Amino acid sequence: MTGLARRGVVPALVAAVLSIGWSEITVRHVAWTAVDFVPPDLARQIRRHEKRFDAGIRRGMAAPPAWRAGPPGSLPQALEAQVKRCADDLRRPVPLDDLVEELGFLAVLVLDANDPLAVGHDDEREASYSAAYQRYVDSILGRVKLVYYGQDHDLVHRGRVNDTVDVAVARSLNLYPFVGQEFYRTGELREWRSLDDRAVTFGVAGVALSRGLTDFANFTAFIWRQGGGLVPTPRPTPSGHVGPTITRTLDGGFPERDRPARGKPVMPNEGLRLPPP
Repeated sequence: MTGLARRGVVPALVAAVLSIGWSEITVRHVAWTAVDFVPPDLARQIRRHEKRFDAGIRRGMAAPPAWRAGPPGSLPQALEAQVKRCADDLRRPVPLDDLVEELGFLAVLVLDANDPLAVGHDDEREASYSAAYQRYVDSILGRVKLVYYGQDHDLVHRGRVNDTVDVAVARSLNLYPFVGQEFYRTGELREWRSLDDRAVTFGVAGVALSRGLTDFANFTAFIWRQGGGLVPTPRPTPSGHVGPTITRTLDGGFPERDRPARGKPVMPNEGLRLPPP
């Protein structure tokens, strides 16, 4: 450890974690939203043991800096190891409430892998805007529409955990520069309250958090399937559809549901006549 500190690796990791873009408020919000897309039998267990799920999230937020940062941190390895641990526990098996807590811990690592500020460390200005970005993301949670991009067949059915982690980290690295660019778009550091919903930071948060939600749902589907659990087939998509299937829960049902019922009935008033036997 002393050698690592002399080379500046440990201070860099600590700084990286202090610059993480998602707060516990954000992580918990996305993790619980993701439960809607977890295999139904497993989702029921998470809701039944909600305190254990929250305990796992708290443990994840308090994890060592090296576990929660991208290279030179060991976030990819920590995430892969946690997925394997959960799958092994389910096969062993362990009490389901214990598994639920480990899934809460997993949710934090998945969100870290989809956090541009946790994965990227190249912007020397990052320390000046990281805390502001965290407060900004907390402030927009009610307006960001989180979406589920569909089942990852290669992960769920072929077990390509490494590939999923690598894609998440690469995606976060691609998004990373846009956060700093938006905070310094005017040539000097902008106050986070000046960023509206048209700012690039809003789009980065929406994409990154939605991808984190999707990754967590897919990791849990892989884990549940390893233990013989039922993973429903993906929802059908329109014929000719290309790209991911985007799904999100409706807020309050259909907008017209509370409107007065006026107009002609769709069905005729007379009774239906059955065909002769």
